Amino acid sequence: MATKATLVKELRKPGLSYRDASVYIDVLTDTIIGVLSRGESIQLRGFGTFYVKKQSARQTSLNGQMTVPEHGRIIFRPSDNLRKAVWDVKKNERVK
Repeated sequence: MATKATLVKELRKPGLSYRDASVYIDVLTDTIIGVLSRGESIQLRGFGTFYVKKQSARQTSLNGQMTVPEHGRIIFRPSDNLRKAVWDVKKNERVK
């Protein structure tokens, strides 16, 4: 599993400092969170699209009767490039 630290190390390859790469990742994630929290979608060409889908309120009987209020769900639709890159992983390797 990749963590923020491993992503920062990958960004450092072009010559960025660890601190600058970390700041870029923080700015990117904060921006994505801000845009999605406003209900807008984000399309990153060649990567995919993030959007929020409304989940309607519902009743559940798990651990007694309970009402789950209406809420947003984050949906990610990968681009064809990303889908093909993941699909072409060798069959013996397990994608985690």
